[in-house]
Amino acid sequence: MDYFDFYLMHAQTAEYYRDFKECRAYETAFALKEEGKIRHVGISFHDRAEVLEQILDEYPQIEAVQIQFNYVDYEDAAVEGRKCYEVCVRHNKPVIVMEPVKGGNLVNLPKEAGKVLDDLKGGSHASYAIRFAAGFDGIMMVLSGMGTMEQLEDNISYMKDFQPLDERELAAVQKVQEIFRRMNLIPCTACRYCISGCPMGIPIPEMFAAMNTQKIYQDWNSSWYYEIHTKDRAKASDCIKCGKCEEVCPQHLKIRELPEMVSDQFENRQ
Repeated sequence: MDYFDFYLMHAQTAEYYRDFKECRAYETAFALKEEGKIRHVGISFHDRAEVLEQILDEYPQIEAVQIQFNYVDYEDAAVEGRKCYEVCVRHNKPVIVMEPVKGGNLVNLPKEAGKVLDDLKGGSHASYAIRFAAGFDGIMMVLSGMGTMEQLEDNISYMKDFQPLDERELAAVQKVQEIFRRMNLIPCTACRYCISGCPMGIPIPEMFAAMNTQKIYQDWNSSWYYEIHTKDRAKASDCIKCGKCEEVCPQHLKIRELPEMVSDQFENRQ
């Protein structure tokens, strides 16, 4: 191809940003823009708001910022969705939203949370999550991970003639936020960055998904799910706490602290 419309510096964190600066990656991208090979230079970001502020202060040429933004992570202390969004607004940078349904977690809601949205007698669970993200000023695009034609058609149905959440819908979303906070779920989005570096080959996202399923539904499915994914692979108890997973986790999860809890839940009861 002759050019890229948008070229994003991927997964910027304090550590990655330092590496990008040392090899003059930003300067290279801006030079390619001058040559016409890139139309717009942006970043995707996974760190604290103060790091995003630093990047945009030092490289005001950045034209768009992709952040994780959904109603569960909006006030989350690790993701800092609201704070990162506000940094983008202050710097007048259009926002590209990733994880609007948080890896599917805002589609497959706990029963109590799902009922809150169902009582609205409106759209799908995904629709409320995506409309929440799209309703903020300065949102340029919402990236939805659609896997079926049905999901595609659903998204088009409420985005074609987009309407932000009204007061009644926002109040319902706030109730769902509170339900999630009470459940204390592991905020893994199954990006799978942790998998390749794990020397034991532990299926970390599947392990966390099983734990979250247990917290949400408290039935046999979670144990079955865990057993299926660890039958021919390493288990949570095989973790050697090397920390390689934590080095690449966009959510900054303290992964090494969690396998013992998972092991107690599933392995010690088998």
